[in-house]
Amino acid sequence: MSDTDRLLDSLFSALDWSRLGAIYCDEGGDAFWAARRRSVLKLGRAWGRALAGRLTRGGTSLYVGAGVAELPAMLIETRELGRRVVASNLRAEECAVLDAGLRAVEVLPEELSILPVDARTLLGRGPFDHLAVVSALTDPETWPVVSAVTYGRMPPVLLDLTGFAAEREAILALTSSLCAALTLPAWITTTGDETPWFVHVARARGLELQPDDEMIETAVVGDPIGFLRVANA
Repeated sequence: MSDTDRLLDSLFSALDWSRLGAIYCDEGGDAFWAARRRSVLKLGRAWGRALAGRLTRGGTSLYVGAGVAELPAMLIETRELGRRVVASNLRAEECAVLDAGLRAVEVLPEELSILPVDARTLLGRGPFDHLAVVSALTDPETWPVVSAVTYGRMPPVLLDLTGFAAEREAILALTSSLCAALTLPAWITTTGDETPWFVHVARARGLELQPDDEMIETAVVGDPIGFLRVANA
């Protein structure tokens, strides 16, 4: 077992799972994590190993909406690839829980902190050669109408056209800002449901996206993640 694997085992033992359960679930949070905790760690390690085969040493990654599932990948980047990781999450309480766990296992703030801010406020810390956006553009709390449309929870007759249009423009503005902060060539880690947003923005910016064949399952949201290589068209 590597030093990073031992660190991750210690981190997942140190996290306050009861508080995380209350953040992720209205009820049944303890059972939610009891069923997923081992898989989150296993699949997070698989994500990190997949990144190790794509990313270059010494680069910088931006994680948007970083939560429990991202912790293994982020620490594999910093510990094994010598990379810098910048991470954000709009849920301040979750950031506090994750940071407390990191400090408990002596991961220093300058190595990894998850900041409770809009990711766009961190773009000045780039440029980035890797962008991780996993279920951040389909989050029902942030984008209730787009999320309902994406997952088929809203019949067309009930669609709030005004609300959808506003969320669509906001997501396009966000993805455009994120892509503008990339140094090419770069990689994007995302889900299939979020890929069309990046395809649309990439075309508008004269970029080419090349999807990788490899997909990795996820334990929290259930949507598999994949990798898009970004280059000039």
